[in-house]
Amino acid sequence: MGYCIFCEKNKTENWFGSFCKDCRKIKNLGNVYGFARTLDILEKCCIRNPNQLENKIMLQKKVVESEGDESYEKPITRNASK
Repeated sequence: MGYCIFCEKNKTENWFGSFCKDCRKIKNLGNVYGFARTLDILEKCCIRNPNQLENKIMLQKKVVESEGDESYEKPITRNASK
């Protein structure tokens, strides 16, 4: 058997198939709901836009500042050493 043409990692279900079991499910969802709709759902659920990234970064900074990280040492810059 060959490898899946979509993920290129798993083996195909049978000799004449092109997709593994999981990728066939994704392909079937595209056939049922339409590939544009499936792509839209994946982009909304799995990919962060720039605003979401900024919010996540700000939230993580607040968590680090509130917890305090004793292992973090502030780097010495040229201006600070003068």
